[in-house]
This record gives sequence, structure tokens and C-alpha cells, in this order.
Amino acid sequence: MTIYENIKAAISVKQAAEHYGLKVNRNGMACCPFHNDKHPSLKLNEDYFFCFGCGAKGDVIDLVASLFDLSSYEAAQKLAADFGLDPKPPTTAAMVKPKRPYIRQFREDEMMCFRVLTDYLHLLEDWKVRYAPKTPEDVVLCQEKVQIKYALFSVKLPC
Repeated sequence: MTIYENIKAAISVKQAAEHYGLKVNRNGMACCPFHNDKHPSLKLNEDYFFCFGCGAKGDVIDLVASLFDLSSYEAAQKLAADFGLDPKPPTTAAMVKPKRPYIRQFREDEMMCFRVLTDYLHLLEDWKVRYAPKTPEDVVLCQEKVQIKYALFSVKLPC
């Protein structure tokens, strides 16, 4: 892990901006320090910033480099010193595990799919009673119910 990756993993753009005196509102917007800005036009996310007024953009290192007129390496060193980070790359044992927010989103999506399929199964069961097949075309509905039921109960859900 390089010094740049270490800094980006440890310090968000919003944290750096607030540390260096930018007033960030609750929506993550601030007045842009790179042009004469009277209303907030600088959007600060966790990983990058973007100014809708002047088009300035970049990551936390680019923000500090632009604020203090430094090179990328000097900006990374400044961030490391100001936030108390070791500028040397950490050993493999001390490396931070990567963020895994996609697992949580996957579980939520999986549960939503399960609910949708369950609702559809209940609808098909209701229709089976109301509209019992009288012709061969009506049999297709019952076949769909069997396929949905198979899809629902063949899925292994986490406990």
C-alpha cells in the first residue's frame, strides 16, 4: 500500500476540508476556495470533491495540493503529519481490511427479491382459487406458480 492509498483510506475529503478551515454544511457542500464563491458550490463526498462553479475536482490529496499549492507527494506528507498518520506504508499485518459495504447491500437486495417473489406466489395462489383452470391456456398460470415456488424454496437464506 503506497502513501497515497494509505492517506485515501484513512482520511475522507470532508474530514480534510473541515480540518483546513472549510465550513461544510450537512449536505456536504461548501464555498469553493478555488474561486470567488458566495454560495456553496463545492460538493464534498467521502472519496472526492467537485465544484459546480469552477469545475475543480479530485481526491483528498488533490484538495490539499490545490489548497496549499503543493505537489501530490508533499500534500500526502502534509496530510500524514496533520492527521498523525505514518507516511511509510504499513506492513501487511497492519493493513486495513477493505471496506465491504456491498455485502450489506447484497443482503438487502436478496431480501427484497425474496419478498417480491413471496408476494407474487401469494397472488398466484389466490388466482388459482379464483380462476381455476378450465382450458389448457389456464394451465400455464399453474405452471408459473410451480416455477416461482421452486425458485423461492431452492434459495438458501443466511441465518
